[in-house]
Amino acid sequence: MAASEAQLFIEARHRLGEAIIWHVARQRLLWIDLLDPALFEHDLAAGRTEQRSLALPPPIGAIAATSDPGLLALTHRQGLSLLAIADLKLTHLCDPEAGRDAIIWNDAKCDRWGRLWIGSSHEKEREPRGALWCVKNGRSFALGDAGFAVSNGPAFSPDGTTVYFNDSAGRATLAYDISADDLHPRNRRTLITYGPDEGLPDGIVTDAEGCLWVAHWGAPRISRYRPDGRLIEAYRVPAGNVTTMCFGGHDLRTLYITTARDGLSDATLAEFPLTGSIFRLETTTQGLPEPLLDLAA
Repeated sequence: MAASEAQLFIEARHRLGEAIIWHVARQRLLWIDLLDPALFEHDLAAGRTEQRSLALPPPIGAIAATSDPGLLALTHRQGLSLLAIADLKLTHLCDPEAGRDAIIWNDAKCDRWGRLWIGSSHEKEREPRGALWCVKNGRSFALGDAGFAVSNGPAFSPDGTTVYFNDSAGRATLAYDISADDLHPRNRRTLITYGPDEGLPDGIVTDAEGCLWVAHWGAPRISRYRPDGRLIEAYRVPAGNVTTMCFGGHDLRTLYITTARDGLSDATLAEFPLTGSIFRLETTTQGLPEPLLDLAA
């Protein structure tokens, strides 16, 4: 049975909890804190969470599973690297934004052809200098779109031919057509716009029905939208900033949700004292297995 409100799963005080994924090969949840760089790994069966610090300057950006179950893709200030889960060793791959100052990397997700789509943002989140990039095999890349102060949430339609992307500062979810033989997205259109009382659109995940689930930064909610952008339902999350989510578990019917304390007033933190924790929402829909970054493509 679906719930109308997310429930506390793991109490934490993440400054900027983000990039949660269900790692199928490891059968575990993984996520990071962007501002206190660390990798978290939760074993659902054992009910244990392991935290390991990452020796990187903040902010880091996102993680994604790869075709090698022992390696994660990690975005950070130096671009895109491989992170060995066993010993946290980093191997640099590429930096499409090399040479540009005041640019940071943010959300990243893989498409069905094993390519990684990454958003960059202006570090101060004021100037429209961020972009959407498509990276193949971790080394070749192409600019997909530009002009974003804050970028978030790549996600994909079930058939893989549409990429969704949040222009967070512009309060809009965009959609583009993509294909296997081209790294460049086409046919940009605005799918969803958000009012000032809805916060800013942050992470996105899609389900097996093709619907979009959007996290709201600055509002205690996630929302589910039809593929045409119409709102289906909003679900309460008792946190001041909701950052992103993933479907996880053996049947992919539970949403695991990250939140963040960063930037919130004392009054908001008093209203939502569990902000920074991990929440979960039981749903009646099924998620999609997240594709892997193909390191050999």
